Amino acid sequence: MPALSLFGRTWLVAADDLPVPMMCLMVVHTVWCVVILFVYERAHQGLESRCAAGKTAMTWLFGTFTCFFISMCLEGVILRQSLLGTILQPAQRKHINTLLYCHFVITIADVCFTALGTLLDYHVGNSCYVRNHVHTAIVVVIVGNYFIIACNFLGVALIFSVFAHLPSEERWNRMFGILGCCLCMPRSTNREYDNQGTLSQIATCFGEVFQGADLVPSDIAAGLALLALQHRGQLEGEPIGWPVTEGSGKRGLRQAASGGKHKARTKSNGNGGSITEPLLGGDDVASIEPTLDSNDNSDDDDTAVTLGEPMSPEALSDMLAEAAHYARWALAAYGWMLYTWANPTGGLALACSARGLRECCCCCCPAEAKGQQEGMRIDPESGLPEGGTRAPVESLDREALKTCAGIKGEDLFYVSFTNGVGEQPYFIARDVSRKAIVVSVRGTMSVQDCITDSMYKPVLLDGHTIGMPHLRGKQLHCHAGVVTATNFILSDLERHRILHQVLLGEAVAGDTAGPSGTFAEERKTAGDQRLTNAQAKGHQGWSLVICGHSLGAGVATVLSLHLRASFPDVRVWGIEPPGGLMSAELAKACGEWTVSSIHNNDLIARLSGPCLLKLRQDLVDALTRCKVSKFSLLARVTLGAKDLEESDVLLPPGGQGADEASALRTAFLEFHNRQVTERPLMAAQLYPPGRLLHLRRLPLGRKKPSSLAEAYEARWVTAKQLMQRGLLVTPDFFTDHFPDKVVAVLSELAMKYSSASSGNGMTKHYSFSDGALGDGTSEIASQAQAVGSNVDNLSAPSASPRSANLMEDLVKEQRGDTNRWDDTNRDR
Repeated sequence: MPALSLFGRTWLVAADDLPVPMMCLMVVHTVWCVVILFVYERAHQGLESRCAAGKTAMTWLFGTFTCFFISMCLEGVILRQSLLGTILQPAQRKHINTLLYCHFVITIADVCFTALGTLLDYHVGNSCYVRNHVHTAIVVVIVGNYFIIACNFLGVALIFSVFAHLPSEERWNRMFGILGCCLCMPRSTNREYDNQGTLSQIATCFGEVFQGADLVPSDIAAGLALLALQHRGQLEGEPIGWPVTEGSGKRGLRQAASGGKHKARTKSNGNGGSITEPLLGGDDVASIEPTLDSNDNSDDDDTAVTLGEPMSPEALSDMLAEAAHYARWALAAYGWMLYTWANPTGGLALACSARGLRECCCCCCPAEAKGQQEGMRIDPESGLPEGGTRAPVESLDREALKTCAGIKGEDLFYVSFTNGVGEQPYFIARDVSRKAIVVSVRGTMSVQDCITDSMYKPVLLDGHTIGMPHLRGKQLHCHAGVVTATNFILSDLERHRILHQVLLGEAVAGDTAGPSGTFAEERKTAGDQRLTNAQAKGHQGWSLVICGHSLGAGVATVLSLHLRASFPDVRVWGIEPPGGLMSAELAKACGEWTVSSIHNNDLIARLSGPCLLKLRQDLVDALTRCKVSKFSLLARVTLGAKDLEESDVLLPPGGQGADEASALRTAFLEFHNRQVTERPLMAAQLYPPGRLLHLRRLPLGRKKPSSLAEAYEARWVTAKQLMQRGLLVTPDFFTDHFPDKVVAVLSELAMKYSSASSGNGMTKHYSFSDGALGDGTSEIASQAQAVGSNVDNLSAPSASPRSANLMEDLVKEQRGDTNRWDDTNRDR
């Protein structure tokens, strides 16, 4: 920092980025100087005395050697200069530009000498040399010179900033515009639409965040390395929140004025699958107000919706089992691609099945030919034509969806694969084992979903529409992209009326002849997904569950706000919801029916405008406090990160480094304050929804966990606690967001607490992690009877046998990841 300024434009590197390229060039030029001296000596001995052109060639060799030797010396000086000062002390490297100009002149001279050597070799050839191998050596020198020069110019091209002359936001727009062209994304001539419906929306986000400080990519990498050291100390310290097995006594929670003892009760869903009532809502939830101790700084935490009493292992196991169950349904919404990622064997087997191979073969044939060859046969399991105009990938996604969720084709009521900006795929199915109708919304998986994510600035919800007319202004703030996607699903639900027909008994329009009549036949022939009256019947008393992962979790929560008027018993399971989703008031209100899981250091669950601004400010602060050069810092992080301590590279929190660094930090803070004043929506406080269940990975040190459950604990945290800590820079902060990891952790934790409650090695939720994914009903029942369990409370699985090993594979895979992670910690 700052970026190099040469030839009237800025580049993608700073002066302190030059040590590595200069060292590489020094080594190459040193070796090449030795080679040239060797060739010079051989050529001098083999040169005919009467050949004038040969003497000119010798002069050329000496000139080439001189160019490379001077370049080597300049590179040594540049290397020494680039190591001076810390990252935010560019004044100590002020001579770099002059030295680079000199190096450029020498490089041009080298190019000229190489061209001259090519010309001389063309005219002289072998005529002036007694030995043939001398001419060959000179040709090698010429070719080597061209190669070294090409590498120099390639390096220059890599650090050349094409749009350096443009403002930050316009620069990012140009770069993402090129990316959009490579991805063949349509570009509208309407500028307003273009900003909302293409990659320009993402470019705007990058332009807003990455400005204010003249940082190059290596500065950001160094800052993140420093933050990783700081955050490592935070993670090793006192964790936020409190264990779910602890209650008010250990964390300073008190009952509200109306309270007495609030006992954890269970609410049956009619088939033995239960969950603690406070997690689902009720009047008692609103009466519990948390007052955390002073160390948490959360006395006025208006996002806290917590349990006042500790949960019993049985109740906790029920909750975690249900969370893992619907996390699988959230994973199912992604279709075949992510199912294959989570379970490669099952995904590839599904693709290589007879159906998958037939569909792949049909991809090579025109739709008209397929229709003529196969006709319009109906798949009785998926309910869609096998040979119509529908894309084969859609059918493969449906198969993976049913396999992952553990349902049959007759249980799948509706699937929407429509995907665009603000248009999320989702499906509706019935969960027979828990007597629930499930709406599962897909998370981020496409470029269009990323654009929806980038629409992070909040918009206002209608308080009357969501049944909260008492909220006003910023209390109704909600993520704009999530609101857009919610409106799309709401309109689709209203058009098909499936939830109303299944749960409220609304008659199916047009179905007057029953399943064997004209309506059913036309429905099959058309391949649509309308229900018949026979399919819609028989769900009285069933509950509505909405689930989703990532962006889908955010959409599921906002969707529940709109559906509660018609379906007051709706429940939401949010798996890793976006951090910047809704206001504190809305997040707390959703706690009556929403539980959200946060896996360890998940980036997305903490991502919001204020958290990004805080990360940017923390990064500049860390660079200001850095007391070593960038090269030294990155070398230590790369070679000795396990033994590196914060005090080795950072000044104490009160120290601000040199005056130059402090001045740069002050200038950045002035820009930061001005930007937030001009664009207040960037800093709008938004939070993840509902009750937050933090799946924290334990710092086990040298102890090797025997299972995935031993490496984790479940903790309640408040949204404000989570967002105040901000984004945590760790090696796994991105991979922690993957849904297959969350499913495995929740499943093992459920089994862990179930074993604790039963007092034996057999878990009550064995049927969830094994039998519910296949047809192991009899085996589950016999095991339950062997330990005195009530078989009636075990849900009868109705899943497809093909999904029997999915959960087992996920758990085994995550156990392997935990062991590798633990081995890494053991080396520290």
